[in-house]
Amino acid sequence: MKRVKTVLFMVVIAALYGAGVTGLHLSSRATVEKNKRFIEQKALVELFGLGDVKTLSKEEINEIVQTQIDQSETLTDPQTGRQISLLKAYSNAAQDQLVAYGFPFSGIGFWDKITGYIAIDSILKKTVGLKVITHVETPGLGARIEEPFFVKPFIDGLDITKPAPGASFLYMCAPGTKPETGTAQYGRNFDAIAGATQTSLAMERMLNAAVAEFARAVQTRKAGVQ
Repeated sequence: MKRVKTVLFMVVIAALYGAGVTGLHLSSRATVEKNKRFIEQKALVELFGLGDVKTLSKEEINEIVQTQIDQSETLTDPQTGRQISLLKAYSNAAQDQLVAYGFPFSGIGFWDKITGYIAIDSILKKTVGLKVITHVETPGLGARIEEPFFVKPFIDGLDITKPAPGASFLYMCAPGTKPETGTAQYGRNFDAIAGATQTSLAMERMLNAAVAEFARAVQTRKAGVQ
């Protein structure tokens, strides 16, 4: 009888422990997902320049994303069949003044997957922003893809109009390089990261792939992007 009671006691303890661990896991997972959503929302506000995230509260950032960024539409690349989430950013909640479009990019960096968003102007001619959302690149090297010097050319505006046959939309060049007028790289280049060549090349590949897919998807859409 004593042995039975001991077994029952152990079963009860195990059940309670299991329930506690499960509850903690579910609670932690919900918190992680909530934090991930906030990080992405914050990044989108920065990407489109819709507010100063350093002074905005979480609630205000969420409000901006919900009311000023339309994420309801999806485009399809006719060549790959890939679905592309189309973001439309507006200057106000009335959504009567378009600021820019955005779409995601992703690919394998030096260590693992890199994800982010590219923003382009309302007439689909130039980039107006770049935001890396996730990466595990080496701190001080590949991780510098998040830094202002790397992002600045995309904010200033890189040409993403249809390139000449055989040319690319975007080019990675040696730091400080200024391509000559008339070359394929002119107006389309961003600086490589010193000491992180593989990460830089990976970014060049994935950004070109994302822009090319977006360009094809928009071109085949009857009425264009509205």
